[in-house]
Amino acid sequence: MRAVLGVLVLLAACGPSTRDGGAADAPSQGDAGPDTPAVDTSRVFAHSGGMLYRLNATTLSEVPIGPMTGLGTQSLTDLAIDINDKMVGITLDKLYDIDPNTGTVTLIKDLSQSANGFTSLSFVPDPADDTKDILVTANDQGAVFQIDPTTGNATVIGDYGTAAAGKIRSSGDLFGVRGVGIFATVDVGTTPSEDFLAKIDPANGWKATLRPNGTGFDKIFGLGYWGGVIYGFVDLGTTMGGKMIQIDPGTGVGTQLNQSSVRWFGAGVATDAPIL
Repeated sequence: MRAVLGVLVLLAACGPSTRDGGAADAPSQGDAGPDTPAVDTSRVFAHSGGMLYRLNATTLSEVPIGPMTGLGTQSLTDLAIDINDKMVGITLDKLYDIDPNTGTVTLIKDLSQSANGFTSLSFVPDPADDTKDILVTANDQGAVFQIDPTTGNATVIGDYGTAAAGKIRSSGDLFGVRGVGIFATVDVGTTPSEDFLAKIDPANGWKATLRPNGTGFDKIFGLGYWGGVIYGFVDLGTTMGGKMIQIDPGTGVGTQLNQSSVRWFGAGVATDAPIL
């Protein structure tokens, strides 16, 4: 998500999924024929300040869904989707329900009285009950909160910890997928020059373990995952648009996939995204 003041996908060998769209579900070329077009079933969502998109994981293009009417003068800073495709989003100081088919938003709660510098938002598998999801966020100081998606109430449940270069803080987003784990983009220290990918361990107080290399990109405000690929969505700033990248889950290195006119403010994917 876009880093702002105020409120606010590790390749696995196998694993179950209730989603369509993994490579293992697609017919082989021998079955389908060389001229059969690939079928895109991605449910990775991303957004600018006021427009909702879906990622076409076959062409790597953004598919506009619709304007997020109802935000007023504010911009959406991140979104999250649960296992039942419930989508919520956050602005500087408000929590919204989002219609994933139209982009229309409905206010859940005004958070202006409990601003904590949140810079990420995602549903993740509940550590206490893997059949359920919880909504979590981390702020610009590395504290992790659980948010009630109905009331908007936030409770501290841990923190990202520290590394040799200093405190680990949320730089943009996080995601959690069953069989894959929870990953986040983070800053390290007080003067970061690039974002890092980190794996988050809820069993250890939500501590972050950095991948060995930086991503090579800054302002990765959105993260998504589909069929074994971690996607990052980068904001290049006013009039510059944004970039879509792929991040290696082992090394942490990012590779540019494309660049467009869309400034990416955030992204998200449900917790049952396909692993293969």
